Amino acid sequence: MGVNIGYVGIDHHHRDPYFAVASQLDATVTAVCEPGRRVDVANIAAMDDRPDEVTTEGQDASELVAGAAVYEDPHELVADETVDVVWITYRSDETPAIIESAVENGVHVISEKPIARTADDLAAVAERAKEAGVTVSPTMYYRRNPVAMELRDRVSEGFFGDVWTVDGRFNASQLSFRDTDHYIYDRETSRGGALQWVGPHWVDMMPWILDDPIARVNAQFHEAEEADVEAGAVLQFETEDGTLGTYHTGYYLSDRGKDTHFGLYGTDAQALTPLHHDSLQHEPTVPLDITSEHPDWTAAPKRTVEFEFTYDRFPAWGDFVQDYFEDYFAGYETGDVPATVDDALQLLRVLDAAYESGERGGWVDVAD
Repeated sequence: MGVNIGYVGIDHHHRDPYFAVASQLDATVTAVCEPGRRVDVANIAAMDDRPDEVTTEGQDASELVAGAAVYEDPHELVADETVDVVWITYRSDETPAIIESAVENGVHVISEKPIARTADDLAAVAERAKEAGVTVSPTMYYRRNPVAMELRDRVSEGFFGDVWTVDGRFNASQLSFRDTDHYIYDRETSRGGALQWVGPHWVDMMPWILDDPIARVNAQFHEAEEADVEAGAVLQFETEDGTLGTYHTGYYLSDRGKDTHFGLYGTDAQALTPLHHDSLQHEPTVPLDITSEHPDWTAAPKRTVEFEFTYDRFPAWGDFVQDYFEDYFAGYETGDVPATVDDALQLLRVLDAAYESGERGGWVDVAD
């Protein structure tokens, strides 16, 4: 028997890609909601307020939600007894209250990262969810990226030895490509810009690869002219085990797509890779260049592994995103999901420390 999904936040740039995901699950969208607006499910594609370049060509969202109940109030949607999971792509300042209502009604949650503006906004709700046995999960789908998974496995096996440092870059298209009147680019609603929206993917992914949480950060921000949030950010960070890292993220590109890099440097081996791929880029593979001092590698100390990325099930970014959501829906009833609400809280604590560092300068410890 399939899962019944209630979807909150139709006016969001990830709507079409996520509807493409849902169409390939054993699931039915039985309810939809754009808070404060009456959605016409027969003509949902006509909603053109979404702020990003991400779309899924050929996906008719109207077919997926045909017959769905329509709500203007998300709290009424999660009280609908037919809904098993609420899928949220809505404004960060109001999402925790929707999750609280979902928990009260025993409805599980999958929500666009970072779920809330700050860790304090999510903490109490997260505790209630865990006490009630309700799964709340953020969209941290790089945990199912095959290159990231390969690196995590090698780190856990000790292949790299002691990891000295990591560096990452995740840059996206300029704000001129985006509708900056949308709420995700509003400081009061979202708290931040590039670091809060693009940046979280790798702020989560880098310590996940290391299995070593970020303990303190030092951040600087490049403020945007088109919006009251930052256009970009540079972070220095240190993990609990002492690995040093740098991360650069921003709305900088004069073209669509992504500019990405990840490097890992250990005592026994090093790795370099762009790690990310999407259908806006031109090559179907992502290289992982590894240099090792291991005796087994003496004949060829530097090797390149090519990861083939496929787009049959998820044309927008790659099938690993579909894998992430399939894993969530396979495990939400037991809590066996790729990322938990505690992972979302840890991400927000790192972001909290970064924005505090940007305001007052210097290093800031990540809260426990």
